[in-house]
Amino acid sequence: MSHYAFPLLFIAVVYAAMIVLNERYRLFAADRFPTPAAKAAAYVWLGLLMFGLVVLIVGSALHTPTARELARIPFYSLFSLHAILVVFLAGWWLLTGRPPLRDFLTLRGGRGGEMLLTGFAVGVGGWIVTIIMAVLIAAILSATGLLPKPGQPPPMIAWMAALPLWKKALVVLSAMTIEEAFFRGWLQTRVGLLASTMLFALAHSGFGQPFLLIGVALISLIIGVTFYRTKSLLPGIVAHGIFDAVQLFVVIPVLFRMMGMG
Repeated sequence: MSHYAFPLLFIAVVYAAMIVLNERYRLFAADRFPTPAAKAAAYVWLGLLMFGLVVLIVGSALHTPTARELARIPFYSLFSLHAILVVFLAGWWLLTGRPPLRDFLTLRGGRGGEMLLTGFAVGVGGWIVTIIMAVLIAAILSATGLLPKPGQPPPMIAWMAALPLWKKALVVLSAMTIEEAFFRGWLQTRVGLLASTMLFALAHSGFGQPFLLIGVALISLIIGVTFYRTKSLLPGIVAHGIFDAVQLFVVIPVLFRMMGMG
């Protein structure tokens, strides 16, 4: 239980701060609650999400599944977190009076081709920048003894590397749409770039790989800046998809073959 104490305390402070900031400074200015009861219900709904995710993420970080355990779990379990985020977004949409989905998800109309090209450029350029920066940061941390020496890759990464191509494609499609809808379209719009980037990285801590978290935080920051500048979710969706696809279809399989792990 002690492992949960600090994360739960931290999220309790964040949760309380969000409510106070909304009451005083309209943190959720993007939302239009039809009644005070709906706003109170939204606060409860938000609390269920935040505390529930903490329990799930800390639990997954404390217990890294073995290869044998992963072989027995169904493929659809990979989408558990995404399903939770979809349910939360649907509930928040209902509690805020069912605004137009295009506005709720920050899918601006017009300039579709430009947004797609922007997303492609950010995805490719962001991947290159992320890899370079992650390597530099990891080298500095390793030299100072703050980053443990790399060992065997987490079993979860190995399991995902061995998935058939169609399953990898589903993982990428789910991540690029649902994670961007929540972390950029909903969360960043309300709490800002830095907070949403930090929470995005923490949400991926269950992989049990500090080096991976560096890359996740960097690409999240790059996509977040793009969302801030374009005010559209579409470039981030495309960029996220490109980044995940390169990692899952190219980088991880190549590294495993180089390590002689098949």
